[in-house]
Amino acid sequence: MSTPDVMRAVVYRGIEQLDETSVPVPTLSDHEVLVRVAYCGVCGTDIHIVFGDGGWGVPGSIYGHEWSGVVAAVGAAVGRWEVGDKVVGPASGGFAEFLKEHEDTLYPVPPAMDLRTAALAEPLAVALHGVTRSGATSSDRVLITGGGPIGLLTLAALQDRGLTDVTVSEPVPERHATVERLGATVTTPAELENVKSYLDTVSAPYDVVIECSGTVAATTQGLTQLRRGGRLVIVGSNFGTVPLDPLRVLVQETEIVGSAEYDDHGFEDALDMLSDDAFPHGVLLEPTDTTFAGLMPLLHQMKRGAVAGKPLVVSA
Repeated sequence: MSTPDVMRAVVYRGIEQLDETSVPVPTLSDHEVLVRVAYCGVCGTDIHIVFGDGGWGVPGSIYGHEWSGVVAAVGAAVGRWEVGDKVVGPASGGFAEFLKEHEDTLYPVPPAMDLRTAALAEPLAVALHGVTRSGATSSDRVLITGGGPIGLLTLAALQDRGLTDVTVSEPVPERHATVERLGATVTTPAELENVKSYLDTVSAPYDVVIECSGTVAATTQGLTQLRRGGRLVIVGSNFGTVPLDPLRVLVQETEIVGSAEYDDHGFEDALDMLSDDAFPHGVLLEPTDTTFAGLMPLLHQMKRGAVAGKPLVVSA
């Protein structure tokens, strides 16, 4: 597989400034692999970067970390990979035709799996880590706050592990149909029961709440929906200040835990799960892919909550 000297990429220039341009194809050190990107999913992190949340964005960078692709070239000392191998990995740089990554941080895509499905591996690994951190068992009642891509992947991961009593709280009506297609109960934040005091619990409390929206309101409300001794897992990135009721945490003996990145075998577990024909790939992926030119409009749509499934970007 021949590789060019230059490639097309989307470069972050500053807040709400993306530049589709030509840049040099990365050069390889001995243990690095060059990957021709096939698909790259758009993450909530990408939204935060482009819109300036938390100061994460570094001008001149190429973002996108939910990618799948094919090995295009290998460094002189690479022994694990060959040109043509299908792979996924955690490196940033997926909003480009090529990216490079160390050979030890790539994962093989099963031969029968298409690369569009494989692009779900990284976000599904994130969702699986949230499920692991929740400690949820098959008999637990679980509430997911946020019915966007990571919330839907968390729902699918819970269902794959045998949990059937799962509710998704999502304020945007356009997202409800996708939750229902996955077989879960859907509600809105306004429909959830309110409590007046830290001494009170809702009439039908949840064992676990997994917060996937990255909003102050959902994080605050999620804590009030737990049973005594329940656990709130924070998966969504939230740059607001969340008012914490310490007396509720104390009296109700609730737990608040964070969830970042992956389980030790998160990518392998995600790829195994995606290999199952029963896993709802078609529901979780947006039906139409987006080109580099459409990335900025897509990010605006996602910020408004107008996208339910996982959108994928392609260079063509």
